Amino acid sequence: MRYIRITVFLLAFLVTGAGCGAAFGKGMNKLLKSKNTEQIYQAALDSYRNKKFRNATVYFEAVYNDLYSSDRADTILFYTAKSYYNQGMYDLAADGFDQYRKAFSRRPFSEEAEFLLPMCWYHLSRPAERDQTETHKAITTFNEYLNRHPQSIKAEDIKRMLEELQNKLYEKEFINASLYFKLQRYPASVAALRYSLKDMPETPYRETMMYLICKSWYNYAKNSIPARKLDRYMKMVDSYYNFKSDYPDSKSYLKDLDKMFREAKSYVDNNQQAAVDIEKNRIDAESLKESIKQQKANLRTISDQLERNQAKIKLKQDEATLKAQQAQIKAEAKKLKKSDSRIRKSDSRISREGEERILEVK
Repeated sequence: MRYIRITVFLLAFLVTGAGCGAAFGKGMNKLLKSKNTEQIYQAALDSYRNKKFRNATVYFEAVYNDLYSSDRADTILFYTAKSYYNQGMYDLAADGFDQYRKAFSRRPFSEEAEFLLPMCWYHLSRPAERDQTETHKAITTFNEYLNRHPQSIKAEDIKRMLEELQNKLYEKEFINASLYFKLQRYPASVAALRYSLKDMPETPYRETMMYLICKSWYNYAKNSIPARKLDRYMKMVDSYYNFKSDYPDSKSYLKDLDKMFREAKSYVDNNQQAAVDIEKNRIDAESLKESIKQQKANLRTISDQLERNQAKIKLKQDEATLKAQQAQIKAEAKKLKKSDSRIRKSDSRISREGEERILEVK
């Protein structure tokens, strides 16, 4: 198996550094040009032992194609990857360790390569708000290592790192799920938060996410037209009961939720029938509106005068009925709006210190 990155890396070093002599020294440049594989290989080992990892990678890469079919191939590949690792070039190191574990699984460095591969992904793992591809790779390869080497002395350290990586995924999931709430897209917020809780029920952000579901319904209801408020306030009440069932002593959110719950519950208790009537009238009015539209279209096709006159009378009656229904809906919605305003004013007068009451969950 050939190690692919030789030419790219070597040329990059030869082009940069204001000349080969400045980059490596005249002796190194001369040795590379000599094509003496054995001497270059020994220079690579010496550079590695002396922690001159930049030089070591260039030397090892220079001889790999000549020695890839020899018994030194695994040593060259491992030390090249390790040299990249020690320089903090974790993406190149990961390529090398991955090739090593696949091609030389029974060689002396295989266990260390299997460990250093996830370590590369661990170092490359990005902050929670960014893409987590490397985090997933680190978790997968760490678990593969533990499955193959359950008694490894590194096991405890790996478990600690796995916990750190998993917490980063929890944070990433929370950031994604709460984004819709920040954008005030409340139906999408509820859907995203619920999906996240179902996908990761053990998340440490569970309490906050359940709170955001309640607040999403509350904000959505508060900004809705009167005919839509009832259903959304009822969903807020249901979400509140779920929250309080799981977190009856929440110190972070319960006080805020209790206030929202009182307003939602009061609205539901005082306006349930009125809101139901408005919704029923609205549906009837929409149906009648569509009927009138169809009648007008049909009227143009009626040629018989008597039938045409009867259709006009029916159309006029339905238009009058629709107008009355729309006026009734508007009046009922206005009453609901006034009732809603009174409830909020009453709630704002309640003192937080002595008069605030918490309704028990049934």
